[in-house]
Amino acid sequence: MTEKETFMYQLMNEISGSNAPIVFKGALILKLVLAEAGFTDMERQTRDIDANWIGVPPSMDTLIDTINTSLGVLKSKVYAVAIREHDKNMTAGVSIRDMQTNEELVSMDIDMRPIQGSKIYIFGEISVKGVLISEILSDKITILSNRMIFRRAKDILDVYALAHCVKINTRDIFEMCNDNPERHIGTFDEFNNRQQDVKHAYSKLKGIENKPPFEHVYHYLKNFLQPFVTNDMSPKTWNSNKSSWDDIR
Repeated sequence: MTEKETFMYQLMNEISGSNAPIVFKGALILKLVLAEAGFTDMERQTRDIDANWIGVPPSMDTLIDTINTSLGVLKSKVYAVAIREHDKNMTAGVSIRDMQTNEELVSMDIDMRPIQGSKIYIFGEISVKGVLISEILSDKITILSNRMIFRRAKDILDVYALAHCVKINTRDIFEMCNDNPERHIGTFDEFNNRQQDVKHAYSKLKGIENKPPFEHVYHYLKNFLQPFVTNDMSPKTWNSNKSSWDDIR
């Protein structure tokens, strides 16, 4: 873990321990999920913080005031300023800066769209309020099902990692997608029929320790994605040891 990532977790810990209506998501939460599950075979670096605001979208002044009052032990060292207003298509942009130098230490993107639950993730003495694993997976499976796979090839690796170490039920994924009109599982045409283009996007991913060969990842995901490709809604659980789905009886 980098020094910057350590600081970001400290910041998320302070905000999570306050009354701020903020739930974290993105690569930093994924790292906590994988760490809790003992999956440390590979690591993807991240440089900023992603989160969701819970409830009615606030004014930027209210959002910044909320963050600044939730900084806890970091309050004497850093402060937040707005760098981008949010609207229906844009996340709020927040810069966390050093109190003495005014230098930006990290940026935060805060989404105003609703989420469907949260839980506390533990890393040593750090406790972070993050989105549910089923929400993470439903978002990433949706991406793999359409042309966005070429812009978010990191999700190929993320789904591969999650499928190795967390309990996954197809019912949870389908319900999460059905409850969110913006999350539609597509045809997987690009994934299934443009393998070389998918490989090219995957090969451009940088900053990943122990990145597995594309062919291995691709064939593993072919099995994992099958119920979503065929829209098979019969309840199943993923068996990572056998790389196959088991029917729930």
